[in-house]
Amino acid sequence: MFGTDGVRGTPGQSPLDARTIARLGAATARVMGPRGVKLLAVRDTRESGPWIEQQLARGVAYEGGQLVSAGILPTPACAFLVASEGFDGALVISASHNAFPDNGIKVLNADGEKVSPRLEAELQSRVADNSWEISETLAPVVEKRNFSDNYCAHVSRVLEDCDFVPPLRLAVDCANGAMWEVAPKVLRQLGFNVVTMNANPDGRNINANCGSTHSEDLQEFVKDRHCQLGIAFDGDGDRAILVDHQGLVVDGDAMLFICARFLQSRAKLPQSAVVATVMSNIGLELALRVEGVALHRCQVGDRQVRDAMVERDIVLGGEQSGHLIFSDFLPTGDGLLTALSIINVVCQTGQNLVDLRSGLEVYPQVLVNVPVRIKPDLSSEPNLADVVQSAERVLGSNGRVLVRYSGTEPLLRVMIEGKDLETVQQLAESIATRARQLLG
Repeated sequence: MFGTDGVRGTPGQSPLDARTIARLGAATARVMGPRGVKLLAVRDTRESGPWIEQQLARGVAYEGGQLVSAGILPTPACAFLVASEGFDGALVISASHNAFPDNGIKVLNADGEKVSPRLEAELQSRVADNSWEISETLAPVVEKRNFSDNYCAHVSRVLEDCDFVPPLRLAVDCANGAMWEVAPKVLRQLGFNVVTMNANPDGRNINANCGSTHSEDLQEFVKDRHCQLGIAFDGDGDRAILVDHQGLVVDGDAMLFICARFLQSRAKLPQSAVVATVMSNIGLELALRVEGVALHRCQVGDRQVRDAMVERDIVLGGEQSGHLIFSDFLPTGDGLLTALSIINVVCQTGQNLVDLRSGLEVYPQVLVNVPVRIKPDLSSEPNLADVVQSAERVLGSNGRVLVRYSGTEPLLRVMIEGKDLETVQQLAESIATRARQLLG
């Protein structure tokens, strides 16, 4: 039922059919506390959102709880509000960057964090227990509250140390999603000249060839409108990709580098370290090393990033996709908070994005997917380990080899980074060839 980021599916079909949604609402109310639990709900702009919200409310009411709707707000706003407003937990109705036909439900605890795998298993067990049933006639009234200003005031604090905020011209692609109102509002209140794209949601155009996964139009828009910076959000607003004044993409690795170097220079980076995933470019690791900043890697996923940050007492982490976590502000990724943090660096240094990322050299990266019929432990295949180790010796400290199975497909993924593209391609193919012989 639960994937890497909550429950996803097509509304009306399992696991997003009315009965299952209501039972998930009831299960959440049950595990979050005693009867009388108070849960917050937010949603993105998909037309199925209100219907899902009503089904969840049926389940919460069944357990004697109350569901309060904050309406359309980004996921990180919910993470902030559930803790600051004293809720027992929250339900986020969104399928993030997925296309319109999908939707989903994320469950947050009272601290605004995604619930643990253990709690997800408990929720799933409760939903699957057929010894109880919710009446279809149960139709509670959902209380509606406007918390938008609370969230906007919180993220605006990022710039509170700026003595001067220049009137930058910003292009903002809202992806017709959850950021469509709050992001332009915050940026304009802070004094920026904002021009928007894809800020007219109709319930079906969320993420439609726009937003953080489709930045091409924004890149041209920034140049045509002579903007200093462009921001592209995803559907639920928990991540962002930036564009510099030349129309070039500034991804999560580059933003992590810019923020880490800035914080380190002001002695505001505890442990002098950040967390990134195994997919972040080795160029980021090497560039940060020059700045005296260590990079600790974890598996892909914002939950894994957050867990590694907590374990090592690190305040900054993120993914190449633009999902950055600033734990001094929020326990989860926030696209607007990320954009404001970069703008803060621009304002305080007087440099543009091109200059700020100039110390980051992105190394050529080659990814080869090898179809496999079996998935034995890679350590049990010495003939494959030999060619991997040979590639690592060739690259030395200026390259990286990552060989892992896909979690969802019968594939072995071979990823190699290094300074010379031709060498990287040859090494990747040598490992892929051996893998085909042994596993294909």
